[in-house]
Amino acid sequence: MGGFDPAAETEAFRCGIWRLNVSARHQGRGYGRFAVAAVAAEARRRGQDRLTVLWVPGEDGPEGFYTGLGFRPTGQVLGDQVVGEMFLS
Repeated sequence: MGGFDPAAETEAFRCGIWRLNVSARHQGRGYGRFAVAAVAAEARRRGQDRLTVLWVPGEDGPEGFYTGLGFRPTGQVLGDQVVGEMFLS
């Protein structure tokens, strides 16, 4: 689920990925990478230069997936989720 709301009160929700779920049996086939690339392309088309993502930290969490794509933790946490960002320029 991607979101584009430049007026969102919470900065992390202005241009980002809210949820990305790929069934465990289908992981590793490029579906997640494709989805992130599609959201990033739409963000660029809309003139955005930064994309955010939220993830729950943990050993089995998606942090490695997102950091492998170029996202970096911002140091911000919303609820129990880490906010990551990727610059699109």
